[in-house]
Amino acid sequence: MRNFVLLLCFIIFAGCASNINLLNSEDKNNSELTKDISLYECYRIKEVPVIDGKLDDNCWQSLPMAECFFVLGGKEFAMVKPSWFKAGWDNENFYFAFKADEPEVQKIIAKRQDGDKYLWTEDSLELFLIPDRNKSWQFVVNAIGSRWNGTGAGQTVPLENWQAKAYIEKNFWSVEIKIPFYIVGKIPSGDEKWKINVGRNNFTGPVEERVSCWPRIEKSFHEIQNYGTIVFKNTSLNSESVKIKETQINEMRYNILKSRIANPAEAYTTCYKTFIEKSYSIDSLEKQGKQLNDIWLSVVEYNEKMKKEKSINLSEIYGILQKMKGLVGKTEELKIRVQLESLFK
Repeated sequence: MRNFVLLLCFIIFAGCASNINLLNSEDKNNSELTKDISLYECYRIKEVPVIDGKLDDNCWQSLPMAECFFVLGGKEFAMVKPSWFKAGWDNENFYFAFKADEPEVQKIIAKRQDGDKYLWTEDSLELFLIPDRNKSWQFVVNAIGSRWNGTGAGQTVPLENWQAKAYIEKNFWSVEIKIPFYIVGKIPSGDEKWKINVGRNNFTGPVEERVSCWPRIEKSFHEIQNYGTIVFKNTSLNSESVKIKETQINEMRYNILKSRIANPAEAYTTCYKTFIEKSYSIDSLEKQGKQLNDIWLSVVEYNEKMKKEKSINLSEIYGILQKMKGLVGKTEELKIRVQLESLFK
């Protein structure tokens, strides 16, 4: 009996150990999260956009997109309802475009009007700019285009003369903003760096994506020490250069996401596959084993696809990661049950 108990403990420990090894592998890749991966290069625009919220102006096509927003307070990404932004400038103004995926536009909460300091309690965009150490600015726009601005940690000041318009389509809402530099008290020079934070308030669900932001923020949008960096470039981009810059801006985030598929796929090949196949010969586990294996095969297949392709399809990656939720834990449980069943044969 004593030997049996020891053997049982060993099996459970072995299962936990393999899971720990996988998590350690993920943590190693997630060490990228501690690096400054929130740096955006802001280029000059040649054509001024019409501020109507529609994002259909030519100038936006010549600016790189920043995507892969983090969920507030964690290491996860907002994958169910992702967002992105672009920014540009000229001698007088800062231009900003924002798009929020929203397949449930009928659930959008946005009723408050200009000057309401509680705009952030609705579906909204929050943009923070810090031109220098002396003053930070906060600009909030809800999904119907109402505006609020403040300084410091949410201190209301009279509504300044900046423009913002929102647009709601069947599966997203978007915002365009034009901020004269005189409002923030500074016109940037070439290669000048400001601090920036871009956040989204989402009240349509899911709950875990209630708040998301471009830099990795722990608890509050006002964590200046965790803000990203925007670099004002004194040049414009052509269409070919835009794609290159987009990859550079988002590359470290892409690598984190890809590792969250690649590491488990490797664990399946080296460890889980054998135990899943053994479950086919156990009546009580066969159905579960085949269901898990179907998911694993799609993960492995997509991992091989990622290795071959130079470009990245973010919506596909998000879809695979959503499918993988809980997959490792369920497979570990199956592995232990297979091992236990073999003891009683």
